Amino acid sequence: MSIRFRFALLFGSLLLGFASALLLQQWLELREQQRTGPWLQAQQSRLLDHWLKTTAETLERYTAESVAGLAAVEDEATSAWSLGDPAEAGIAAVWVLRPNGSPIRTVAAPGLVRPPLEPETIAAWNESPPPDRFFAESEAGLLELHVQPLTPTSPVAGWVIAARQWSEGHLRLLSHLAEGTVQLLPDGTAKATPGILRTLDDWQGRPLRLLQFTPPDAAEPGLWWRISPHLPLFFAFGLLLIAALGLSLRVWVLGPLGQIDASLARNDSRPILALREDKAEFGRVARLLEEAHAQRDQLRQEVERRRQTESALLASEDQLRRSLDERIRLGRDLHDGVIQSLYATGMGLAGIRALLQPDQLEAAARLDQSRAALNATIHDVRNFIVGLEPEALRQQTFAQAVESLLGQMQELRPAKCSCEIDAALAAQLTLSQRANLLQITAEAVSNALRHGEASQVDVSLRAAPDGGMIYAIGDDGRGFDPAREAGGHGRTNLAQRARELGAELTTDSKPGRGTRLQFVFRPIPKS
Repeated sequence: MSIRFRFALLFGSLLLGFASALLLQQWLELREQQRTGPWLQAQQSRLLDHWLKTTAETLERYTAESVAGLAAVEDEATSAWSLGDPAEAGIAAVWVLRPNGSPIRTVAAPGLVRPPLEPETIAAWNESPPPDRFFAESEAGLLELHVQPLTPTSPVAGWVIAARQWSEGHLRLLSHLAEGTVQLLPDGTAKATPGILRTLDDWQGRPLRLLQFTPPDAAEPGLWWRISPHLPLFFAFGLLLIAALGLSLRVWVLGPLGQIDASLARNDSRPILALREDKAEFGRVARLLEEAHAQRDQLRQEVERRRQTESALLASEDQLRRSLDERIRLGRDLHDGVIQSLYATGMGLAGIRALLQPDQLEAAARLDQSRAALNATIHDVRNFIVGLEPEALRQQTFAQAVESLLGQMQELRPAKCSCEIDAALAAQLTLSQRANLLQITAEAVSNALRHGEASQVDVSLRAAPDGGMIYAIGDDGRGFDPAREAGGHGRTNLAQRARELGAELTTDSKPGRGTRLQFVFRPIPKS
């Protein structure tokens, strides 16, 4: 699972959790509203009734004052009889009517000169008085009427009717006072939105209109999913917060991680060149990664150099093997061809000497000299073959090669030889080292037998105390003084061979006490 997918999963979970929390908060809020809804509706209903009653009291008070004023006049023709200015009290019209419904005095706005009721209806009030307050339709719209009969002591009989027009302005006033929305509906109809309804009846008690009051936070019953007014704001804030977090992670985390990933994928430090200047954690990672790339390049170059060196060593070893094979073949050819011919020639000379007369001393002496020269030649050739044959190391172990070499040396001069070779240590020697050690052994043993007249020769390969190995050749011959013979040709050759082997040569010898050569191989340090 990639880190980008993990971050996407994290942001999806955050968004889902945030949306779930908002929905839960919305559900709890609506549940609380439903729990407190009946009480709140009752309070709002009482508030609506209060303002309806308050506005109606103004109409009732004006009607009562008009009736009281009419009681002081002598007759309906009195000029002092005045109803004042009803507009100052918010009254649209005032009618003073006789018992039969005919008008006595009218103060009304344009369009309300005639009462909204027929005279016959008003005449019927003498038998069945109307309620003090009721509603009626008119050409100017819905009117709220307040009716009061003239007092018996009044010189004029009849009715006083004050009207208030329920215009848009009056509805806005009621909406402001009741802190909601007040609107008029036709009789028997109601919108689907929740609210408080009041019937507006005519003088006979029949519903004329419906008054609907809708509180500002009212919700339809059952609409628990209705979005709260502040919910979009919270949701937008949450989205903005998550978007800011996502952008921050994209710039500060995913971007640098993408550069590091590209650098690792392509094994190239170029994608992180800009990132390495950062002082924060990713900058340190980029710098470490750049160092790792540089070290990797160095390691690749070192591996390539070692591969080339190994190839060169393999080629050199292969060439050495071919050279050894050629030397072995040459040694066998010399042994089977040249030495046999020399032996045959020597035997022929021996037969010729037997044919000489006793007085042919000079001829016999020359024949003896020739035979001695042939024997010397045979000896030199055999020594040369001895130096070649031990090179067949691929066909035998190092210990077997040394023992074979010592056996051939014993044919030249009788001596007691011992060989103690550690097979595990010998297996650590390369083919070149074994060949050189055999050449050194041949030269050292030949010198010990021919010049040192040794009767005992010991050859060994053992472990050194420091973890290396020691190859030693010792004899009990005449020995020599190393200080006086420091510039000998043979010792110079041995020192040169020791350096080629990667070993240190030490020589221990004294006149009359033999010689001991040691080649010390130091352990290779572990990397």
